[in-house]
Order: sequence, then structure tokens, then C-alpha cells
Amino acid sequence: MEVETEDVKPDIASTINIAGFSTIDEFTKAGNTAVVEGSKCTNAFPSGPTRSLYAACPTFSKIVEFQSNKILETIQYVLKRNHVRGNIQRRDNDEKFELLLECNDIMLERINTNLDELAGIQKKPVTELVQSDLHSVSKLSPNSVSGSWNNKNIDTRKSKEPRLLAAKNIQRPQVSFKTPVDNSNKTPFEPRLKYKPNSIKPLAVLPEYDQDGNIEGYLHPYETELNKFEVPPSQLKSDTPLKSKRLEETPLMYVDTKQQLKQLMETELVAVSELAVDLEHHSYRTFQGFTCLLQLSTREKDFIIDTLSLRDELHILNEVFTDPKILKVFHGADSDVEWLQRDLSIYVVNMFDTHQAAKRLGLPRLSLAFLIKHYCDFELDKTFQLADWRMRPLPEELILYARLDTHYLLYVWDCMKRDLLTLANERTNLLQSVFQSSVNICNKRYIKPRIHSHSYMEFYRKTGRIFDNRQLFALSAIFEWRDKIARQEDESYAYVLPNHMMLTIAEALPREMQGVLACCNPIPPLVKQNLNLLHQFILKAREQPLIKAPVEEHQTNRTVQSVFNKDSGFLFCPHDLSFHKEFRDDLPTLLNGQESNEDFSSKLIVSEKSSLSVFDTPENSDDEAAKEKLNRLKKIKFVSPYARYLAILPIAEQQRLEELKKQQEANKLKRLCPEKTESTEEYVLIKEERIDDPNDEYAGNLPLKDYGKRKPNDAVSNVQEQQPTAKRVKYETSTSEPRNKRSATNDQQYEHETKNEKKKKLNKLSHPNATTTAHNSQEFDYGQVDFKKFKGGSHQTKRNDNEVHTNFRGKNKHHGNNKKFNKLFTFSGMQNKGNKKK
Repeated sequence: MEVETEDVKPDIASTINIAGFSTIDEFTKAGNTAVVEGSKCTNAFPSGPTRSLYAACPTFSKIVEFQSNKILETIQYVLKRNHVRGNIQRRDNDEKFELLLECNDIMLERINTNLDELAGIQKKPVTELVQSDLHSVSKLSPNSVSGSWNNKNIDTRKSKEPRLLAAKNIQRPQVSFKTPVDNSNKTPFEPRLKYKPNSIKPLAVLPEYDQDGNIEGYLHPYETELNKFEVPPSQLKSDTPLKSKRLEETPLMYVDTKQQLKQLMETELVAVSELAVDLEHHSYRTFQGFTCLLQLSTREKDFIIDTLSLRDELHILNEVFTDPKILKVFHGADSDVEWLQRDLSIYVVNMFDTHQAAKRLGLPRLSLAFLIKHYCDFELDKTFQLADWRMRPLPEELILYARLDTHYLLYVWDCMKRDLLTLANERTNLLQSVFQSSVNICNKRYIKPRIHSHSYMEFYRKTGRIFDNRQLFALSAIFEWRDKIARQEDESYAYVLPNHMMLTIAEALPREMQGVLACCNPIPPLVKQNLNLLHQFILKAREQPLIKAPVEEHQTNRTVQSVFNKDSGFLFCPHDLSFHKEFRDDLPTLLNGQESNEDFSSKLIVSEKSSLSVFDTPENSDDEAAKEKLNRLKKIKFVSPYARYLAILPIAEQQRLEELKKQQEANKLKRLCPEKTESTEEYVLIKEERIDDPNDEYAGNLPLKDYGKRKPNDAVSNVQEQQPTAKRVKYETSTSEPRNKRSATNDQQYEHETKNEKKKKLNKLSHPNATTTAHNSQEFDYGQVDFKKFKGGSHQTKRNDNEVHTNFRGKNKHHGNNKKFNKLFTFSGMQNKGNKKK
């Protein structure tokens, strides 16, 4: 071994070529010389008061600034090569010094590691597999794996429980990507196509703008080709399914170099018409995720492509994936299409999604494992579904797992096409609908995860918790910090700080740093590194004035009330009062079977347990208790709800009529003037102490004083006084018809009466000795009457200023001719304005 080591070292030294130096010793001597010269120049540079004197010269300042910027650019290049984040040109002096120290530590550590590996002291870390079952109980009890408690003949090696297959010392693939990953929250995803094969419209990456003029996204490069895509007729014909070859007879090609990729394109995929495709993805140790494997299968061969090493070279596969004549068979391609766009710049035209076909066929399950079991009678092993696909080289178990996902997929396509045509009676409508759904999936565009200022509230509402303003302040600060760290370090939210830990910290608001760590189990590494910053967020949240959480933020109450909202249609149940505060569920019911409720049930004319006990006890039973119970049931008469409804209708109608009668009586009490006769137009008041006549509708309605026989206006003026009641006698008209039903001829005749006839009638009405009937009417000489004895009309008592003055006039437009007629409608204590003026 010693001899071999001595032989190897000169070879390695002879092949080294660093900046034109053939050996490391030469490079080291030249480097030391440059450092010494630089140190001498630095020490000779003026400082203190001398520098201030030189700085007064503009030429000196310009030269110093130019050389400083040149040195900073060189240092920034070195920092970038050593993966040190930060721009040294924008930092102050202290921060610049910290960046230099960090870069020196990284370089010295890497140099020491390389020297140890070269000397054989330390070997390069090898990826170690770590495999564990999710159910630790399976290690103790083999029977628990199968799910059967009495199956003792079980082989633990054939158990189908999921297993977590990970590895130690995995280098991050993002470090070796030629195109750095852009996790910025401000810039959208931009397609990176270099050329566009199989195009109808030339390549044009066109942006979309929002209302503010910012770029919101980019159009799909193959949108035109997808909209004009038509399924080839050969893919719509019913063919005999061609079974896949046995796995042992099918060759496998692993592609991880450019040369192998070129061979794949020129020899293997040049003449294919059908291709099965699947992807393996990783999303835990990266923010956006990345594709780790691409599996392809033809009728003759299987291919596994390493997309980590060929990430920037696989865009040449668009020659096949965008060819409308070549069918690409996927299963559940909703995410696969977006991952191909984001990582590999690959777009798909002419795709058939077996997941969509399973929906059209109405299969009981839609997974790929079920389809292969249903059509191929082969059970897929899904125990490595949670494996870490970043491992290189890949274990044999993961290679076999990835290979099986596409090996049988073309035969599944043949069988599903046959079933779709059979279900549609040899028509192609169902098959074309699956192709159309697949085209819609191909039209999807990848969108970067972006957040805004209120994203934490959307996350908070989904949790169903109730936080006050302090807890919400802490949640918003931690949520924003987590997003910033995840994008900066290219880690997932689950790795930086899981959701349940973040909610626990925001809810507890621990005072000490140890309390923050106590809320996390296990403690995420980035939480340890930023513990002081997280603690500052919590202390600032505790300083906020405490405000009670608003009612709208109570997630539980809002959810319950929304269900029982009357506007929610059939979801509203008016009989379910369980959400009310005063709801009780201990009230007696008809089906509780208690003897104490017997009286209660009899009142409702419903037998307790009637619907349950009608058929329990036959009539010919020998049990005395059963016979007694049956007799009691026979005595109870059951009334259906509809019969109860019909029985209550007369009672409801009677109540309605009584309410209507009360309303009419109340309206009559509000009337101010009694009714007048049609023939004689006179008013009659008869004194009576109490009226009990039920046939008189005006009985007891108008309480009046007995002033004897006087003018109607004097009687009406005392309507509102509280005196013994009097019966108002209804007048009898000279005609059988009421006034409102009188004929038009009589109305015209009444309107064309002469003025003298009207005066005679008015004189009759104003005479104090007017009788109640029209047959005793006589002519009266008003010249012999002394009107000073009567204080009515214009000779009224002095008015009270607090009274209301109301004038009533006749229907005739000439008010001057109706002076006496207006007196009939003048209240006592009031003064007619028209008479006052005259």
C-alpha cells in the first residue's frame, strides 16, 4: 500500500495546473510572494493626518475610489465562488469584515478536507441508507403488520407497510445547478425555452400584466398548439391490447450523461408512437421542489433519466413530448406537467391521463396500483413511496420501484381505450372527452408560491383557533420570518418551522428563549440559529395592548351560524335549536318510555311509543300486562297532523271574524259626525241612559248630553264630552236605495234644484222645532225668531286659544250660498273664519 501511495502522488502532482503553475509548491510560493507584496503596499499607504492631507487632492480621491471598487468586485467574485451570500459592496466596514472572515473559514475548511482526502487520512463521505418502518410495532409483533390478529404464518419481508428510506451525508443538489433557483416573491416564473420544436406559432415568451402594470405571469408557449390539437384517428380505433413484456425480459437503460441522452434521442425514441411517462419529485429540503427522476417506457424498453445531473440538458426531449403524433401516457399528470415546465422546460402535447379515464369508467379506485392490479393482475410495491430520491447512486430497490410505475402503463392504456369504446357502444365520445381533459391539464402553467401581507390570516382561518391581537401579531411576524428564511435558504416550510409548532409558539407567547424551544419537538435547526430573533418577535407581541378578539374571528361560532342561516336553503333546519344558548335536551318526549309522561302524551292525543308498540302485542296474547297495554292503546284515538289542521280551521276563522268586528267598532268610535238621512237631511238625538240592544250597530257608541231639541251643530259640538250614552237613531230614507247606490237621474235632478228649494230645506234643518220625520214638516217664519237667544253660528261664545279651529264647507263651489249649510259642520267653541271676515 505504501508503494502504491508513493506512485500515485507524483501522478497527481504532475497533472495539477493552477493558474499556469505545474505543481502546488510553485503555486504556493507565488501566492506567498503576492501576499507579501500586497502587505507592503498596504502598510505604505498614508494614514491618519497624512491621509487627510492627501484626501484634499481630488485626483488622489478618484484613484482611491476606483481601486477600492475594483478590489471589492474581486472579493465579491471570490465570495460567490465559495457560496457566501451577501453583497460586500453594500455593507458597512464591520459587515464587510464579517463576510471576509466567513469566506476564509469556508475556504480553509475545504482546503483541510481536501488535503486529508489526498493524504488518505479522511475519505469522502459515502451516502448511508437509513431505512425504518413507520409502524414501530411491526418490529415487535409480526402479526400486527398484516392487520390480522390470528394469522401466524406471516412473512415480515413481504409486508406492504410504508417504509421511510432516507440517507445520511446527502449533498444538496441545488448547489450544482447551473441555473440558480429563483425563490423570489416578487418575480413570477418565466419559461426558459431555448427553441420551440413542433411549433405552429413561433416561440414567443409573452408576459401578462396586472392592473398596476406589473408582470403577473407569462403565456403558455404551446397554447396555440394545444388549442388546435386533434386526436389522431389511429388512437381512436379499437385494437387488441398488447401485453407488456415480463420485467426480466425488458432491458433497462439508466441515463445520467449527455452522451447517453444523445443516444436515447437518436436511437431509442426516434421511431416510437407511444410512450409511458412518470416523475419522482422531492419537496422537503427545497422551497419550490425539484424533479429527481424521469421514467420512460416503450413497448420494448424501460428508461430512467437522472434529472439532477441533466437538469439543464433535458429540454431536447421536447422533440418527442411536443410531437402531436406521439402519444404520452401519464397517470395523474396535474402536478407532473407543472414540474416538467419548472425544472426541465418540457411541455406536453397529445397526452392521455389514465386517472381521468378511470373517472369516466367509474372504477371504484383511481390509483395507479389499483389500475395495474385490475388490468395486469400485478400488485405494485408502494413501501418506498416516502423515499428520498436525492440519493446518488440510487439503491436497487428504488430503481425497481421507479421502473414499475411506467412498465405496465401502455398495456393499461390499451385496456382502458377498449373499455371506453365498449361503454360508449363503439363510439369515440368518451375517449375524446378523456383526451380533452388531458389537453386542459397540459394547458396548466406553473405558478410560483407567493404570499402577501394578509396570507397569515388565510392560514389562521383554516386552523379554526381563536387568537387575540397579541397572538395574531406574533403569528404574522413568525409567518413572515419563516417565508423569508425558506426562500433564502431554499428550504421548505415544514423543514424551517412546521405549522403546528408555529401555532404553538404564537399561542403560548413564552417569555424566555427556552420556552420557544420547549414548543418545538424536535427542534428545527433554523429555529436554533434564529432563536434570538424569534424571541424578539414574541417580546414585541407581548408589549401590544391587549384587545379582545372580535366576534367575527370566533371560527367555531361563525361556522355554526352559517350552517343555520335561513338563506342557506335546504341546510337550514328551523327545528334544530342546539346552537342556542338556552337550549335544553332534558325535556319530556313521546318516545322516552317513562310512565310520568303518560298524561303528557294523552293531552296530545298521541300514544307514547305508538309507532313502536302497535305491532308488539297481538290480541290473542296470554300476557295480562300486554292485554292491559293493548286496551289502553285502543282507547286512545290517534289524530293525524292533517286532521288536526282541518279541525283548527273553524276556530281560526271564528277568531278572525271576532278580531274584524273589534276593529270595526274601534273605527266607529273615531268618527266625529253622526250619519244624516237621505230624504230629510236632519239629525236626531234621543236621550237614553244605557243601550243594550244587540241589533243596533251604533248602540253605546256616542256618549252625548241631553240638550233637548236644538240645532245639529250644537249637538255635534258636544260629542267628545263624557256623559251618559245616548242612542243615535238611524234615519229612514224616502227611497229604498241608499245614496251611494242612487241612480244617475236622481243625482242630476238633485243638482238642478232651484235656490229657493234649497233655502226651504235649510230653513227646515235650522228650525229648533224640527221633528224626526218628513211628514210633519211645516213652513216656518224665521222673521219672528229672536236669534239672540241662540249662541250658534256667527254668535258664538268667546273661543279658547288652545282649541283647534276647523272649518267645514259644503260640496258646492259657491261658498257664499252655503252659509247656513256650513253651520251644520261647525263645532261649538269654534269660529267660522268666513263669517268672521264678513
